[in-house]
Amino acid sequence: MLKRILAVSLALNFSVAAQAASPITLLSEQCIDYRVSLSQAKASDTQLDASVRLERELIGLFNLKDSVRFYRHYPLNRQDRESLLQCQLHLADEFDRLAQDAWLKAQSQQWAASESPGLHHLGQLLTLQIAEQISQEQKAKLHTAQASIAHGLKQKDLSLIIGQDQCRLPDERVDTQAQTRFDNSIASYLIHQQDETCKRLVWQAYQVRAKQKNQAALSLILETRQAIALEHGFRDYANWSLSHRQLAHPAQVKHYLDSQTQRGPSPWALGAVLAELPKVEINALTGQALLEAIQSSLEPFGLKFETVNDKMLRLWHQGRLLGELFLAEGARLQKNNARLSPLRQAVVGQQFGQLTLSLPDELDDYRSQELLISAVAEMVSRMIIGGRYYLNNTLGDDQAIARYWLSQYLTDSLLPSLPSNSREAQLKAFSTQLKVFRSKLALSAYQAPENRLYSDMSHEFALSFGKPWPQAKDAIYSFTGAATQGPLYYLPLWHQSLAREIHARARLDTRALFELLLINEQQLTLDERLTIIFGSAPSVATILERSQHDQPKPIH
Repeated sequence: MLKRILAVSLALNFSVAAQAASPITLLSEQCIDYRVSLSQAKASDTQLDASVRLERELIGLFNLKDSVRFYRHYPLNRQDRESLLQCQLHLADEFDRLAQDAWLKAQSQQWAASESPGLHHLGQLLTLQIAEQISQEQKAKLHTAQASIAHGLKQKDLSLIIGQDQCRLPDERVDTQAQTRFDNSIASYLIHQQDETCKRLVWQAYQVRAKQKNQAALSLILETRQAIALEHGFRDYANWSLSHRQLAHPAQVKHYLDSQTQRGPSPWALGAVLAELPKVEINALTGQALLEAIQSSLEPFGLKFETVNDKMLRLWHQGRLLGELFLAEGARLQKNNARLSPLRQAVVGQQFGQLTLSLPDELDDYRSQELLISAVAEMVSRMIIGGRYYLNNTLGDDQAIARYWLSQYLTDSLLPSLPSNSREAQLKAFSTQLKVFRSKLALSAYQAPENRLYSDMSHEFALSFGKPWPQAKDAIYSFTGAATQGPLYYLPLWHQSLAREIHARARLDTRALFELLLINEQQLTLDERLTIIFGSAPSVATILERSQHDQPKPIH
C-alpha cells in the first residue's frame, strides 16, 4: 500500500517543499479514491480472524492519514495545503462511513468483552472511536478553522509594533534597517531594551497580536466542540474529552497543573536572568557521532542498527526487523534541527515502521544533543511496540510514557546532569511553566462558563511568572494547541511526570522496564504495568502528590 508515494518521497530525500508537490498529488489521488471494504472481515469464522482481516483493510486508511501528517511538516503552497485538507476530510468521512456499519459496531463491543488482551484493547478503542464520530459539517468546521489558525500563526505580518515613543530603541543604537528587523523579532527587542516597563508592555502586546486574526476561528472551534459534548450528554467539551483519560475529570487536571505551578522569572525578564547563569559545559559532537553513541547505549536492550547506506538504517531487535530510518543531513538543515517525521507505524504481522530523521551536522550545546536523543527515543518506541493492531500501537498514553522514559534513560547515560542554577535547567523550568499556563488556558476555554475552575487567568499567570497580566486570557489565541489538542494540551506534561516517576521509583531493572514499557508483548494495560513497576497499584492521587516535587526549581 502506498508504495508509489514512498518511492517518490525517498527519491526526493524529504527536503525541499517544492519537490514535495508530486508525492502530494499522488497522495491526494489515492485519498479521494480510497475505500475500505468490510466484506472479508464479515466472512470470518472467528473473532480473531475477523480482527486480522479488518486490520488489513484499515492499515491503508491509517497509512494515508500518517502521510498527510508527514507532509504537513514542510512549508507548502496554498494548493498543496488545500489538497492535504481535502484528503484529511475524505479519510475522516471514510472512517465515519465505517463507524455507521452495524456489524462493526457489534463486533467492536464483542472484541471489548474478549479475554484476549490485544482484542480487548482493540475493541475498547474501536468502540470509543465509533462513539466519537461527528457529523461531516462539524468535521469541516473544525478542520478548516484549525488550518486557518495554524496558517495565521505562521504569517510574518504578525510583527512587533511599538506604539510608545519612550519604548522605541534609540536611533544611535540601531539604524532604520536594523529597527525593521527588531520590529519582527521580540527576542531582539528584549535583548536591546533596558527599560523593564517597556519590556513588559511590548512583550504583552506582542503575545496578543494573534487575537484579531484567530478569534473568529477559535470561537467556531469552541462552539462546535461544545455542541459535540452536549450531543454525548456532557455539560462541556472539557468533561467529554477527559472522560476516557487517566485524569478523567477537569478537577483532577487542575490538581495536577496546580501541583506543577512554580513561580519563576517573567517572560520579558527571562533573557536577562539567563544571561547571568552559566551554560553547561558539553563537548560538541557531530550528529552522526551522537547517533552512534545512542546506538551503543541501546545495545544492552537487544537493539541493533544496520547501516544500509549513508542515508538509511535498519533497526533490529533480537533478530526481528522493526523498520527503516531514513537520514536527512547536511548544510540544508537548520542548525540543531534534529526532528523525527513518522511515515509509517510499525504493526506486528502487517508492516514495518518507516521514519525520517533530520540529523544536524553539529551539536554544540546541551539542548541540541537532547533533541536528538529524544528523537531517537521516539523512533525506537514507534518501531518496537509489540501490538498487532494499529490503534493499539498509537492511541492512549502508553507510547508517549515509554518514549519519555527511554529519553530520560538515554539522557542520563549520555549527557551531564543539569545543575539547578544552569542556564539550561532554568530554560527548561520556564518552558514547563509556559506549558502549565497554556494548559490552564486550554482547560478553561473548553469548560462551560459556570463550570470554569480557573476564573482569573491574570492571577494564574502571576503564579508562574511573578507578575499579573490583565489580558492573560487572550494568550489562548497565540498557540495552535488551543485549537487542536484543546483540554488535552496538558497531556505531554502528565506523560513526562509519569515517566520521571517510573525512572526514579521503579522496582524493576532497566532491561525489564524496557520490555514492559516499550514492547509490551502481552498487551497489558497501563494500570497493570504500573502495578508491576511499582509493586502495587498507584492511585492517581499518589502520582499527583509525588509529581509535585520532581521538577527543577526556577530562579526568581
